[in-house]
Amino acid sequence: MFEFLEHTSDVGIRARGRTREEALVAASQGLVSILVNPSPFRPVEERYFKAPGTDETAQIINWLNEVLFFFDTDGLVFVEFEIDSWTNGEITGRARGERFDIDRHEFRTAVKAATYHQFESHPTSDGWEIRVFVDV
Repeated sequence: MFEFLEHTSDVGIRARGRTREEALVAASQGLVSILVNPSPFRPVEERYFKAPGTDETAQIINWLNEVLFFFDTDGLVFVEFEIDSWTNGEITGRARGERFDIDRHEFRTAVKAATYHQFESHPTSDGWEIRVFVDV
């Protein structure tokens, strides 16, 4: 589950899950929903991700920026995400989706990057929450 947060120059995502991994999947889905309407996309192409970082914050930001990288370079929009492992050094996983087609898909907002601004990642009483703002 994710929801958008108001901010003057950025768009925020508050993502929740039963686990840290589920919260990251929800944050990834939220990011895609800022870019496009994700409902017509199909999981027909798969890509593997590695998101290294010196800490959890850097790893999450790097993961989300990988999602943006594939959209910006290959036009890939992911609709399914799996976290394979999350160690002290990196997150590895995969995502499935398809290439953006202007005739079939709705573009919403250009996103430049996930940012460290007001970033939060923490356990909650019912799981995990990630809050991240993206520069639009």
